[in-house]
Amino acid sequence: MKILVNGLLQYDSGKTTFSLHLLRELKNLGYNFRPLKPIAGHNVWFSFSTLLRSKELGILAGNDALKYYDDTGLRIEEINPFALLIAPPDLEKLRMDVRLYNELVNLGLPIMVRYFDGSKVYHFYSSSYLSIIPDSIKTYLKDFINEVNAINLQPEKLKELVDSSPHIADYVVSLLSNSNLIIESYNDALAPTILSTHVDLVFAVSPGKVFLLEDFKKVLQLFSSPPWNIKVSTFIKYSKVTSWKIYPSVNVIDKSLIDFISNKIEEEEKYKS
Repeated sequence: MKILVNGLLQYDSGKTTFSLHLLRELKNLGYNFRPLKPIAGHNVWFSFSTLLRSKELGILAGNDALKYYDDTGLRIEEINPFALLIAPPDLEKLRMDVRLYNELVNLGLPIMVRYFDGSKVYHFYSSSYLSIIPDSIKTYLKDFINEVNAINLQPEKLKELVDSSPHIADYVVSLLSNSNLIIESYNDALAPTILSTHVDLVFAVSPGKVFLLEDFKKVLQLFSSPPWNIKVSTFIKYSKVTSWKIYPSVNVIDKSLIDFISNKIEEEEKYKS
C-alpha cells in the first residue's frame, strides 16, 4: 500500500504532522509503513538547529526528515533521498543591491545539496554562494562542509542538480516500491516525483481538514505538466473529494479515516493473496 500526502497550502499545511500520526496509528493496528519524503528543502537561517543536528549525524537533514528519523530510526537518506539547504544573502556583500537581495531571498539561495543514489551519500556546495551569505552562519556551514567532505560545484552545476532532483530522488522511490509507504510531497506540489504518483491513496492536508482525492489518476491525465509543477489548490478543483476532520494541538486524526485506510489495506492484501 502506498499513500501520497500533499498540502493545500504552500507552507504549514500540516503534511508532516498528519503523516507522523498516520504512521503511529497504522503501526498500532499492526501495519508497518515507512515515511518517504523524496525531496526536501529548508532554510538554515530559520532552522539553524537542523544544521547542528546534521553535524551530529554527519549528514544534511531538514526539519521533516529529522522528525521522521526520531520517530522511526530509519536512515536519513532513505527517508529523504534529496535535500536542499538554502540561506539568505548578506545585503552588504551584494553591494546594497536591494533588488538582487529580494530576488535571491524569494528564489532561495542554494548553498548545499545532499542526495542518495541507493548506495552512497553525496554532499555538494557552491563556494560562490557561500561567499555572499552572512558571516554569522558561514563559519558553521564551512565546518559542516569540511566534515562531510562536500564537493565544490559552480553555481550553475549546483542548480542543475536541484533541477534534476525529481529524477534523482525517483531512483530511491523505485528501490522502495515493494514497501508500504507514506510519501510526503513538499510545499503545495501535487507530488515530488513521477513514481510518487503511482500510489493507492492520495490525501491533501489543510488546517482542520484532510481531503481524499478520489479520482487522482483520472484527473492527473488532464495535466501535461510534471506533478511537482502542479499545485494542489489547482488540482483539487477538478477532483472528487471526501473529507475528514483534523483536530488542533495534538492533530488527532478522525477514527473513521483510520478505519477507511485500514479497510483499504485489508482489501489490497486479500487481492494479493
